[in-house]
Amino acid sequence: MWLAAALLVLGLAACGSNEDKSSPSPSATESASPSASASPESSPSASSSEETAASSETVYPLTLKDSTGTDVVFEQAPERVVTLAPSETEVMFAIGSGAKVVAVDNYSDYPEEAQSLEKVGDINTNLEALLAAKPDVVLAHSGMQANVIEELRKLNVKVFASDPKTLEQVMEKIGTVGQIMNAQEGAAQVVATMKDELKRVTDALQGVAAKKVYMEFSPGWTVGSGEYMDEILTLAGGDNVSKEKSGWFEVDPEAVIKSNPEVILYALNPNYDLGILQAIKDRPGFDAIDAVKNNRMFAVDDNSISRVGPRLTKVLYDMAKAIHPDKVK
Repeated sequence: MWLAAALLVLGLAACGSNEDKSSPSPSATESASPSASASPESSPSASSSEETAASSETVYPLTLKDSTGTDVVFEQAPERVVTLAPSETEVMFAIGSGAKVVAVDNYSDYPEEAQSLEKVGDINTNLEALLAAKPDVVLAHSGMQANVIEELRKLNVKVFASDPKTLEQVMEKIGTVGQIMNAQEGAAQVVATMKDELKRVTDALQGVAAKKVYMEFSPGWTVGSGEYMDEILTLAGGDNVSKEKSGWFEVDPEAVIKSNPEVILYALNPNYDLGILQAIKDRPGFDAIDAVKNNRMFAVDDNSISRVGPRLTKVLYDMAKAIHPDKVK
């Protein structure tokens, strides 16, 4: 069951629909997996003067180009928003615009307030339910949601899509949503916090040699280069043993054994039929890996690592602490 879900969400960096991909992205998992899973912008001070506060007001009409290359025009700040990915839901609440969210995808479970909102489906969006919510804008992810985005636009529903691939782009996305919602101060505060959390890790790891790390974000799946999770792993002081390949792909056990990682990180999700840790321990030949022999295997929160949102820098810290416990306290 988990493999079918993972395959459906391959390549999604924050939500899902029907666009074909060849590998499951953890951000993809953020919408399609049972767990509800899977940057920088200027950050003016929250205690700024009236002049600074005035300059942070959005001027409408506002035209922004989204990740599909579409120019999206906002005549005013949206009052009714539907989010089709848990990451977009988290961003809306984090910047102080949660009250404007009228419906979400089935897997938006954070923050707690999102759990009681109207649901409009999972990887297969319920268009009827979505239209009934009468959104001023739909926030979507252009990864595996290309089909539903196209359908919504045919119905003259305004959609703004994103597809961040790096931590910097995640922070830029948060700033953009703040601009759309006329919540720039809230967005700036979120970005400033993320920058501070990032700096805390990079300062602690200054000059520290990277350790070989294997990451399994879904049972039997790992991440290579070119994706945000690989960047997070690298920023956390890890040398991704799967970096020679790009994207999200099925584990090659022999390649992992040969690379002999010093540390193994895995996503903790109680909804998996077989926990990743047990799957790793049961995999033939993995008992010869240093990380397994030395019990250097650590869980990271599945939702946090699989959603391109505000909690990425918090899970970055957890990963860095697991990889370099002597440097990151």
